Amino acid sequence: MKQYQIVADEGWTHGETPPNRYHHFFVSLFAPSDTISLLEEKLKQVNDTFEHPHKNEIKWSRLNARFFSDYKKLIDSFFDFWHAHDELKYRQLFLDRKYEYTGEGNPKDMLFMVYYQFLKHSFGFDSDYFKALGIDSLLFKLDNYPDKTRKQTLSDYVQSFYSDFHVKINFIDSKTSYIMQVVDILMGSAGYYGNFKFCKKDEVKTQDICKLKLSKYIQKRLELIQKQDRSTTLFHWFENTGGVKGAYYDNRHRYKIVIWKFIPHEHKVERSWEHGKSEEIKKFKAKHKYWLQKEDEYCDMFRGY
Repeated sequence: MKQYQIVADEGWTHGETPPNRYHHFFVSLFAPSDTISLLEEKLKQVNDTFEHPHKNEIKWSRLNARFFSDYKKLIDSFFDFWHAHDELKYRQLFLDRKYEYTGEGNPKDMLFMVYYQFLKHSFGFDSDYFKALGIDSLLFKLDNYPDKTRKQTLSDYVQSFYSDFHVKINFIDSKTSYIMQVVDILMGSAGYYGNFKFCKKDEVKTQDICKLKLSKYIQKRLELIQKQDRSTTLFHWFENTGGVKGAYYDNRHRYKIVIWKFIPHEHKVERSWEHGKSEEIKKFKAKHKYWLQKEDEYCDMFRGY
């Protein structure tokens, strides 16, 4: 039986003050099961060589100055593996407050409704390109939730939508998956960089500078993957990529990176979120540029990116 595994997580879902423009991030890595197993083992080996062993799971929110060299080592191992394995794919979905949802439903329902869309449309498992691979089994590994009712609804939905395959859905503790922990870092870096989190702090600390530089480093490594895959240097963390309609539908599976800005059908446009019209955003961008160029002895590992 030929099987694909889909490891998915979500983050940046809670309200903050001031609110984040980009929120409700969903990220998945997927590939044939043997590739996922190889990557999991590779990341475990790197984790075992950390200079500062972690007592808890690796998460963006727990990142501080002490762990940056270890996090970079883990990220480098992941991207090096990805460069060598074209069958490994990355999908990201997020919401943009410029497009404010005007429909009904509580926030938890909205979260799971968007999750349905992500799992339904992001992977191209119904494309001719994927069908030619001869895969007959899909294993979804999703981050665990305490909400049993919504989990069951999500499982039933995935089972029914992918009825052409033998489908299994496992809700797992992210502590048991190094891939899921890497996914958390990728989501965290996107949200940190795109929402100018660093710029909204009253006091600049070493770990804030390193977080900014690590985010930029991850962005550049994603850009290199996309360049290798598509021969293009254009990379957009917060715009749609991938050409997933019409004659280009196969690209929904073929491309190594596809990013999807999910715009609800029922929405109104909030122009105040447009970066080009905000003096505050111009100041944030200047602050990003200043600190990215500024040398810091604790962040030398990111020099050149």
